[in-house]
Amino acid sequence: MLSAGWKAVALLASVQTLAFFHRTLATLLAEPIRLEFGVSDTLIGLFIGAAFSISYVIAALPLGHVADHEDRFRLLGILVTVWSLLTSFAAAASSFAALLLLRVGSAAAMSGITPAAGSLIAERYAGPKIAKPMGVYASGIYFGVGSSMLIGGALAAWFDPFGIFAIGPLPAISGWKIIYLIAGLPGLVLAAVLFGQADHGRSKTSSAPRKPLGPVFTFLFAPPSNYLRVMLTLTMLVFVATAVGAWLPALFLRKHGWAIEDIGFWAGAITIAAGLLGTLGSGYLVELLQRITRTRKPQVLLLIMAASVSAPLAIGLPLVASPYACLALFFCRSLLGGIIVSLGYAIMLNLAPTAQRARLLAVAGITLNLIGGALAPVAVALTTDFVFADPQRLADSLAIVTAVGSVAALAILLTGIRSLFAPASVPATVTS
Repeated sequence: MLSAGWKAVALLASVQTLAFFHRTLATLLAEPIRLEFGVSDTLIGLFIGAAFSISYVIAALPLGHVADHEDRFRLLGILVTVWSLLTSFAAAASSFAALLLLRVGSAAAMSGITPAAGSLIAERYAGPKIAKPMGVYASGIYFGVGSSMLIGGALAAWFDPFGIFAIGPLPAISGWKIIYLIAGLPGLVLAAVLFGQADHGRSKTSSAPRKPLGPVFTFLFAPPSNYLRVMLTLTMLVFVATAVGAWLPALFLRKHGWAIEDIGFWAGAITIAAGLLGTLGSGYLVELLQRITRTRKPQVLLLIMAASVSAPLAIGLPLVASPYACLALFFCRSLLGGIIVSLGYAIMLNLAPTAQRARLLAVAGITLNLIGGALAPVAVALTTDFVFADPQRLADSLAIVTAVGSVAALAILLTGIRSLFAPASVPATVTS
């Protein structure tokens, strides 16, 4: 039977899953949205990345501040309710601007997830032990992305995203809008479950004086700045993963001529299988590596190994001629991506002081979404639109952008390798 700690981790992973399920729908449905509203790749890149990430950045730190002081389960319940309703409201969007505003609102709500969830997990687990629960939590990213592709692809088979449907006496509606309408409903059930949870870690501190933000930034930039280094490394690796994930459906549509439902099935199945292997297996790999190497920082060593191997895979993925070779590389890249995300967050949580965890995770969320989330899709789109000026050169644009991101990530990580392997100067305190 699961302990209370693991039940909480499973529930938090469900929240993460739902967030990425909703977030990824824009990627799957980008082409029918682009055609219906007559917008360019650059505007679609802004819709997928920048519009979401800029809103996320604005809301993340205030919500992280709330998570450091208030009931975190109640906060999560409110956030899930808000973004689920906004997802369904996309069915009523009559313009690209309206759809953009709904995505902005959803992003703001989603920005509070990891600050609240990460601090809840870190209260229960510490040191190398945090790798497994963070792996389970991070698995929600891949299960959410994959299930969005799978379920979205299945819904696309029922409701052609490019088609128009009449439902009873209601006005005719596009197929992609019906998919958005259906997708938002399960979140209301999950929100009800969250409202029923008790945040025992806040029972004695909710009325405590608010802590200032100054010490958060002092810690962030104080030498040796290991938290900052890991955060920036993870940001650039997410930049690469987001570039691939955001444009993979369009790549298969344009280069390989696949249908949306086929892309959704294969991309979804691979994302779930590989992502879960990576996230759930990361904790076991850390333990194995510690036994073999006797290193004090097996998480750091495994992060370096995974980042080094994933770089050439991401660059080669869009360039191979066979769609099945592309999917094979996508599987390997997703598996390593699962390891990278789990370890990145686990290392940051171990480095962060207890009283500042939620806000430091909010800062990480800001950089991950502003650079990793916002810039990556737009960088690919701008390269396609203005460097090559040819939508069919998407594969070349994707290879260039992933190469730049991969080199930057490895440079940031490896230049601080000595300090990363040094004993931790700020141990993370755990409360039971």
